[in-house]
Amino acid sequence: MGHTRLIKSTNTKTQPPMKIAQVCPYDFSRPGGVKNHIESLSKYLRQMGHEVKIIAPNPNISEEGVYHFGGNRSLNLGGTKIDINIALGAERKALKNFLRNEQFDVIHFHTFWNPALPFQIRRFSRAKHVTTFHDTPKSQFVGKNIMPIAAKGVFTLMDAIISVSKTQAAYINRFSKREISIIPNGIDLAEYQQPIEPIKKYDDGKFNILFLGRLEERKGILHALESYKIVKKANPDIRLIIAGDGDERIQAENFIKIHELQDIEMLGFVSESEKLRLLKTADLYIAPALFGESFGIVLLEAMAMGTPMCGYGNEGYLNVLSEKQRAYFASPYDTESLAAKTLALISDQNEQSKMILEGSQVVQPFDWEILTTQIENVYKRVLKN
Repeated sequence: MGHTRLIKSTNTKTQPPMKIAQVCPYDFSRPGGVKNHIESLSKYLRQMGHEVKIIAPNPNISEEGVYHFGGNRSLNLGGTKIDINIALGAERKALKNFLRNEQFDVIHFHTFWNPALPFQIRRFSRAKHVTTFHDTPKSQFVGKNIMPIAAKGVFTLMDAIISVSKTQAAYINRFSKREISIIPNGIDLAEYQQPIEPIKKYDDGKFNILFLGRLEERKGILHALESYKIVKKANPDIRLIIAGDGDERIQAENFIKIHELQDIEMLGFVSESEKLRLLKTADLYIAPALFGESFGIVLLEAMAMGTPMCGYGNEGYLNVLSEKQRAYFASPYDTESLAAKTLALISDQNEQSKMILEGSQVVQPFDWEILTTQIENVYKRVLKN
């Protein structure tokens, strides 16, 4: 059984500057937690004086500091989308030349085992190699057997291992004694402290509940709707705003139609700036994810925006929530309890204010300005070896 190191922030000087590559295995044009993680980490590493470049698939878009190699294909597996990327032919040669010419000090992989671009980069690289494990398994069999075996293989290719939570680390260290540094996901608190305008059309006296995420099984969109159906009967003066898209959109639309639910808006995918405005607009954020969460980055975003929350207390979310906040997170699949907790918050403005204050305190250690120093220390450590 492996062991974990809980990384704490230090005030060590940043010298000398490092040349760092961040590797995203996903289509970088698509919103997602790993993309946000990489962008924020890169931003603060640059502010610390390091040179950072991002390597990702999907060359159909152009972004400063992002270098694209390989095409992207998505498959549906276990209730979520899995990206498969590979650089072939001329792109494979270009990738090899890019790594040789850049001569990175550290290459930091994220969700390394997504095929196959990360494996190609590792093969061609002569840098020090760090990986962050972000994902949790979608089934117990995978979590207890396949994931730890696969992780043990990945460990042999890496100089340092990071996991975003103790929950996630428990799945990957089962068959290994390798040290794992626990460094959580974070958010850019400075971004949330900027003036953000709520959306005026929703400022009409209705109580706004926000669902934000992919419309897929594990994110619990149908559970949000089932809960809303119960809450709406008890309190008609509410609205549900759904931001996101996915394979369960048709099921969600059919549920709304069959049950004749009113005051629901489905916005589809939204930009990061729109997401912030929605969080600012919402009176309550609902997070009914059922499983497969390593962490709970969206919960931190809601806290930073001063939005009270309710939802399901899956393993990943419990890594983030305080004891007070957990009181409003039901056991996964218990829609009646979720509805009751939602109603309790809607009807108690004093409790809403308490949860806003609680969130503002809980979110502080998850600022990227703090977490980047912790990751920088991992880089320094591997470069010394």
